[in-house]
Amino acid sequence: MKFSRVQPLSSTLGSINQYNFLNPHISKKINFTKKINNNNNNNNNNNNNNNNNNNNNNNNNNNNNNNNNTKLLSSSSSSFLFNHQYNSINKVNNNNYSNNNIISNSKRLYSSKFVNLLLDIKEKVLDKVENLEDKKKVDRDFILNKGNLNYYLEKLSNPKESLPSPPIAQQKPNSIEIHGTTINDPYNWLRNTEDPKVIEYIENENKYKEKFAKTYTNPLTRKLRSVFKRVFIDHPDEDEIINGYKIIVKNKNLFRQRVSDGYTQLLLSNGEKISGYEINLRDVLVFKFSRDNSLFAFVTEVDSSENKVCIVKKVSDPGAPVVDVIKNVSSMEWGKNNDLFYIQYDLILHRSHKIFKKTIKDNIKSNDEEFNQSELMIHEENPKYYLDIYVPKDGQYIFYLSNCKISTLIYYSKLNDNEPVTSKSHKAMLSRVDNLEYYAEHNGEEFYIFANANKGDLNIYKVKDTIENGKFSDLELFIPSEPNSMIRDVDMYRDYLVISDLHKFQPRIRIIYKNPESNRFDNSLEKIITLPHKIVEISMGVNSGYDNNDSFFLSYCTPTQNVVPIKISLKDGEITKLGEPKERGPLVINPDNFETDILWVPSKSNPDIKIPLSICYNREAVKFDGKTPCVLHGYGSYGIPHSLYYNIEDLFLMNAGFVVARAHVRGGGELGRTWYNDGKLLNKKNTFSDYIDCVEYLFENKYTSPNYLIGRGSSAGGLLMCNVALNYPHYFSGIISQVPFADVITSMLDESLALTIHEYGEWGNPNDKEVFNYMKQYDPYSLLDDPNIQSSLKSLPNLYITGSKTDFRVPLWQPLKWVAKLRNKLKSLQTENDEEAPLVILGINDDSGHFGPNDRNSLTKKWTFDLGFIFYSLRKSITKKKIK
Repeated sequence: MKFSRVQPLSSTLGSINQYNFLNPHISKKINFTKKINNNNNNNNNNNNNNNNNNNNNNNNNNNNNNNNNTKLLSSSSSSFLFNHQYNSINKVNNNNYSNNNIISNSKRLYSSKFVNLLLDIKEKVLDKVENLEDKKKVDRDFILNKGNLNYYLEKLSNPKESLPSPPIAQQKPNSIEIHGTTINDPYNWLRNTEDPKVIEYIENENKYKEKFAKTYTNPLTRKLRSVFKRVFIDHPDEDEIINGYKIIVKNKNLFRQRVSDGYTQLLLSNGEKISGYEINLRDVLVFKFSRDNSLFAFVTEVDSSENKVCIVKKVSDPGAPVVDVIKNVSSMEWGKNNDLFYIQYDLILHRSHKIFKKTIKDNIKSNDEEFNQSELMIHEENPKYYLDIYVPKDGQYIFYLSNCKISTLIYYSKLNDNEPVTSKSHKAMLSRVDNLEYYAEHNGEEFYIFANANKGDLNIYKVKDTIENGKFSDLELFIPSEPNSMIRDVDMYRDYLVISDLHKFQPRIRIIYKNPESNRFDNSLEKIITLPHKIVEISMGVNSGYDNNDSFFLSYCTPTQNVVPIKISLKDGEITKLGEPKERGPLVINPDNFETDILWVPSKSNPDIKIPLSICYNREAVKFDGKTPCVLHGYGSYGIPHSLYYNIEDLFLMNAGFVVARAHVRGGGELGRTWYNDGKLLNKKNTFSDYIDCVEYLFENKYTSPNYLIGRGSSAGGLLMCNVALNYPHYFSGIISQVPFADVITSMLDESLALTIHEYGEWGNPNDKEVFNYMKQYDPYSLLDDPNIQSSLKSLPNLYITGSKTDFRVPLWQPLKWVAKLRNKLKSLQTENDEEAPLVILGINDDSGHFGPNDRNSLTKKWTFDLGFIFYSLRKSITKKKIK
């Protein structure tokens, strides 16, 4: 895993239930895509990436893979819709890390305890004072006006006075010389976010945002908040049984319950304070039991800068006493004899660079480093490589991965009962070579290697488990890749190989059986299972137990249906549904009334290329007259496959009569490795042209038109949004660009940033003149100096840009600089009181990080502001057209 600039609502399957932390069916371990494509950091990031999908698991024997995830933090009762947001999803440059982490964490605890209390009080006051009308009437109005755009537009204010002038940042001389070119950067001073002048500028931007909301959208957003507050989901009672136990959440406490007799043990409480940290269940990324079930460890984020700790507790009654706390840990695995292997990251670059082993004792004093020191297993000193760690399902080995964008090196150590693992135990599986990325499993006496040699799609190979420093030619091809396919996850049992993949952008499950005569997997003995949905996200379950020969668990969701748990028979592929979520409240829909489809859009630069375009809408709302509002999502980076999954904001918009769509542009992984390669490095501009081809397709087929179109993207998807806003301003009513990677060249020239060196394989190194000249053609910050772009700035759609002070993936100064530069360019073009000037809003959050807030009040505020901006943009563009 490694870090990348990914969007919050990423393809990692943990995101399919992003708003329901208490739902049991969040994705399994690290997304397989991430393992191969290295789209995350060691905590998991793909994509986005954006995913920390690690799983809960315990086992009574040595044949075990303890891949455990918050997936198992389940509830058999109703859960509020806002309980989980983006938990551990691809969190993919904030260099202000120092030894004051405890201090910053203390501030977080203060905020959690008091600021949230104030927010609750404010909400109650708003409910009583501002929302005097009956809540049932609000719900009734909402339900009766589904699909009625004018209902929402009329709720916006019509002020007599326009907004004041927006903040304008001072310009200060600054330039760099590169390749015989001088780059003037008068807003470089905004990088120092501790400068009082920068702080003042940020405050002024937030005041301007608040003034906009007060002037135009607050009456609408208050009603929307009332709607969101009364959305609930009842989750199915059935859940996966892990080695005889269920992991359940009840009353915000985490329990382990033995299935045989119902015996229940408390493991962890939400809000529990451990060594100065307040533990929130929604922030737990990895959760695993030791092999003898006497201990469990979990990794949790402790602040919005994604700092993490590993906490080890003893399974006992009463409660579960803490036996160790280890700081700066991104992931961990249990070995034998209570050996805990964990990865530490450095505080400057957030790079996972060291793996340690520590034998855990049964009390916290004996685990103090003074008495029980951790042993360094491996130290990756090269700054472009990130470490990862995992144990295959049979539990016979532990693997250390050293990943970058173009290569993988796996070390393996045998896990023996009587022979401890040391720093000299590990062997290299294959020698590192460029353009060979791979992931390995173990079965019998063989390693099964999933490799994308020569930048191609994944083939599956096998080789004896005695290999050391092997060559690619030593591998025996087992299953060749299929065109337009992408393997996303794998479960390898003793007698079954289960593969979750995308084939021509359709999720499917493949079960490969062993030949009874050779007792080896035979790719001619295969069963393929698909689900009867045009658009569906599949997430594999924990599925512990190497000797499992019964069934395996997974879950799925669609754009109109929340997560559904199912199990599939390993023997015949029969699917058994374990229940369905039941939604209550004003957003309840009948999925049968909605059309979901994948359209294939011909590329205008190459008609042989067809771009997938996912689309969902209420059949009664779309008239195909070009006057239907539409939100078109886009991303297209890091090889991450994105789906149009269940999303609360999109669900609301579809209720309101919108078409919701996602352009699966090149640079993503939807159609395999070639699709990814064709949208990165010196092919990056294909990402932008593909998105515009999808936009024009929607126009040509009368799904929508420019006055009704909203573009949305985050992080690398925010880069996409900033680019198309500048190049095609007349195509949009409004654009939301969250934490955009908007200053590409400056970032990729600065090797002190957390991701720069590591991501040369994604974006290129602008110290190379060819790369530099290519980047200038799409970098949003550089494009503002293009005379052709400047001449069309007055045609810009309304823009809403976001950033966060605690985002280390896309530092705050990136959106800050881009907006400051844009505002100054616009100012030079405008006359006084220019009513047709585009609205540019910049929202800076103090502590929401790269992926936004995850508490109920902040989420509600975010959603309703986003929606208010969307409706305001539509009203402005529609009104402007009528006036003309």
